[in-house]
Amino acid sequence: MKKTNFINSNIQEIKSLLDEYLQTLTGVVDDFWEEHILTADVYIICEDEQSIGCFAIHNNEKITMFYIRPAYISIAQDVFKKILSDFKVQTAFVVTCDSLFLNLCMDFHKRIEMQAYFFNYGCMTVRSPEYSSELLKVAIPSDEADILDKERVTENIALGKYYVMRENGIFLGQGFFNELKLIPKTASIGMSVHPDFRRKGVGRSIIMHLVNICHNKGITPNCGCWYYNHNSKATLESAGFVAQTRLLNVFFKGEDGGVAND
Repeated sequence: MKKTNFINSNIQEIKSLLDEYLQTLTGVVDDFWEEHILTADVYIICEDEQSIGCFAIHNNEKITMFYIRPAYISIAQDVFKKILSDFKVQTAFVVTCDSLFLNLCMDFHKRIEMQAYFFNYGCMTVRSPEYSSELLKVAIPSDEADILDKERVTENIALGKYYVMRENGIFLGQGFFNELKLIPKTASIGMSVHPDFRRKGVGRSIIMHLVNICHNKGITPNCGCWYYNHNSKATLESAGFVAQTRLLNVFFKGEDGGVAND
């Protein structure tokens, strides 16, 4: 009888497996999803001495990626169950465009929470932006005090990830551009608007100009927003994006402490 075991690894060592995995995704992902893989502990799945797949465990409790090569799909459910048991996995982040991982999560789930929408740029015609592209500039250190985010702002300005929109020197809002590390020529873009200027077209204008910046760089833009952020969803849709993928937060332990299919 063949033995399945798991070997602690790193992103570089699993690159070929990871590339195979990314090819199986049928929709878009964003930088939030990516971060939960890049900052996770990753493992190679081995059958005897043969590498047959990989997975990622974030923060010692959440499985954020699972892949097994097509020739071994028949044992995927047993392997997944062993991972849940051996690593005492409590939850999963799984995108709906990842059919194998999603189906395995459904096999063992206790409950599911909606986490986020992931958007890709559509082909519909939308109205022109309300604010000119000349108002959107790459952020510089003196912009930091106005940036609405509070984490890693100095670092992200230095990396050129922030854009600032000002009119007559007044801060209207910010854009965010983050090129993905796992998927070449793809970037997550986003925006935040100063409370005094919301519902005036600032957010959609920022997004539309960031789309043009991406296209000029030969980069595909994607977006994400929390599932219950209806205002952001409406803004992204008004800028030409469509939500075809969801991120789910799956729980394998019930409120009574029981584990699914234990």
